[in-house]
Formats: sequence, structure tokens, C-alpha cells
Amino acid sequence: MTLIPKEHQNTVEACRYCPMCRHSCPSEFIKYRESDTPRGRAILLYNVYESGMEFDPSTVESMYNCFLCGACRSWCAGYELGGYDIPALVRFARRDIVLQGKAPAVVERIKKGLLENDNPENLDKRGAYTAKVEEKTAEVLFLLGPDIDYHHHEIAQAVERICRHLAVSYTFLLQEPDSGKILDLLGYQDEARNKARALANRIRKSGCRSVVVCDPLVYDVFCSEYKSWGISLKGIEILHLTEFLAYHIDQGKLRLHPINQKVTLLASEFLGRYQGIFEAPRDVIKTAAGDYFVEMQWHGEYVLSSGEAAFTFDEGLFSFGGILAEKILYHATKVEAEILVTLSATAKRRLTENTSIEVWDIAEFVARRMIE
Repeated sequence: MTLIPKEHQNTVEACRYCPMCRHSCPSEFIKYRESDTPRGRAILLYNVYESGMEFDPSTVESMYNCFLCGACRSWCAGYELGGYDIPALVRFARRDIVLQGKAPAVVERIKKGLLENDNPENLDKRGAYTAKVEEKTAEVLFLLGPDIDYHHHEIAQAVERICRHLAVSYTFLLQEPDSGKILDLLGYQDEARNKARALANRIRKSGCRSVVVCDPLVYDVFCSEYKSWGISLKGIEILHLTEFLAYHIDQGKLRLHPINQKVTLLASEFLGRYQGIFEAPRDVIKTAAGDYFVEMQWHGEYVLSSGEAAFTFDEGLFSFGGILAEKILYHATKVEAEILVTLSATAKRRLTENTSIEVWDIAEFVARRMIE
């Protein structure tokens, strides 16, 4: 039986008795099962780590049904007082599941895609946006992440338009490598570190002074994991796209046309909860929207999850984005929003497929409103 660290043992002991964050868990609303709640996962892991049971298929399924969004942490007084952290516990369990060779087949397929073609769907690299770029020496290196690189080229085009307007010396990496983040979230820590080292080497060789990251998951791995993995990018500034945009607005180099439509923001759970970047995207939007910027009821620490890290559910690829979008769009409609700005391509895709409200990525919002 795997020995569980004290901090995770404390989470198991505390959370298996407490249902107080249940209402916040987005995975629970998919099929309304106790096993898909934070408390349910704690009970299942108590059986494994305290009672000596094996990981059975239903327990493994429950661990991979978690979105790792951190909503339970935001609603938990015990997180501040006792460090109770269900997402960290689930990630520990996933690593254990992988080590025991019990990862679901769908998870293994995602791993295969990331290792072979740097994207979770194992799409041909020739279809990536960065398959056709000219990699050159530049001051600023932009990292797109797999969702933009393979599915949302319009976001990459918006980034390029902004850079040309600012006369920024910029580049992309030809056939952008994977960052290792998704592999790590799925429990493949060794493979994740190898991917991370390969990306770091490409970044260092590029000669850039700054890296601007468009994908919240990729930004999170730089800030949360690279140092602990012994990966150094010393001397290279790491920014999220919203920080880059806010800086140039503050410097007066990027000016936006006013907009007289109500605009709201769906923030990123990984960018906000895990990295504390709440204000930069709001400052960018407010530059154009002013008093037309409206907040949904649940925002900041309590933002509704778009499932940025929801990769699988019930042994298949995650296909319940419409359920998540329905809740988000209900609250956007309540504040009469006409435009909904997102910070991740995953969120944009899930919302666009389920609404008549205009959905723009933050880069598209700025590219459409900037004064040229």
C-alpha cells in the first residue's frame, strides 16, 4: 500500500465528513453522483489509503472525473486553516494510479497524443498554427498552448495583429512543444518533466527575453512546477497574455476604442485561483468597456468552472461542456451581457457552441477594439 503524505492524510480525514463545498463542484453536476463530489472522493481515498483497498475501476473513474478546478478550495474554510486540498489529493492519487498501471485507456490515449504530437487528441502536427510560422530571434516569445495551436487559430491571429500594431519583436516556436502540464495533471510526472525540459531548452535557445503565455494551464506549469522540477529559465520574464496587454495599455502604447455594449468576463480557474491573476484581465476590458463592464454573480475566487482541465469523464473524452456552459451563460444573461470575454480557448469553444451571446477571447477583444 502506498504511504500517503501527512497533508493528504489530513485532507482525507477532514473532507470525508464534510459536504459543505458540494454545491461548488462542477463535476458533481454532470450526473449528480456522490462519488463525483469532493467528499465522495475523500471517502473513496480513505478506503484506499487507510483501509487498504485496491484502486477499483469506479475509484479510478472518480479521480479522473475531477476537473481540478479548485472550486472546493475556494469555498472551504479548512483550506486556509488546515490546508485541506482535494485537487492536490486527487493529483497524488492519479500519480499512484499511473504507477500501478491502472490508468484508464482514454487517459493512456491522451498521453500518447501528447508524447507523439504534442496535443491531447493526437492530431497531425501539420495542422497546428505553429507548423507554418517562421521561428526567429526576437525579444518576445509567444506560447499558444495546444487548444489555440490546433483549434483556435483566430486567437493566434489576434495576438499577431496586436504585436504588429505595437511593433513588438516577437516570434513563436516552430511546431510548439508541449509544456508537460496536461501529462502532469493526468499523473504522468516523469513524462511531464521530460516534456518540460525539452520546452525549456527550446525557449533558452530562442534567445528571447520574455515569454508571453496565452494558455492558463501552460502559464500555471511555469509558475507552479518548473522550479520544483529543477527547470530554470533564469533571466527570462514569464508573463500571461493579460499581463502583457495590461502593461502596454498602462504605458499608453495600446489604446482601445470605447464600447457601448455590456461586457462580462469568464475568468480562468487556473489563472485566478492558482496564480492570483484576477485584475489584469479586468483592467484590460475596462479600458474599452468602462461602466459597461459587468460582473457575473460568481467571479474572482468563486468563478464558475469552464473545465479547463476536464479531459475525461466516465471512461471517455470529456463531452459535457454544454452543461458547464449552460450554468455560465445563465449568469451572463442575468447581468444582460452582450459580449462574454474568455481567457482560455477551452472556455471559448464550450461557450460558443452553446450560446448566441458573442464570445471573444481576450486577445480578440483587444485586437477588435485597438486604435490603429
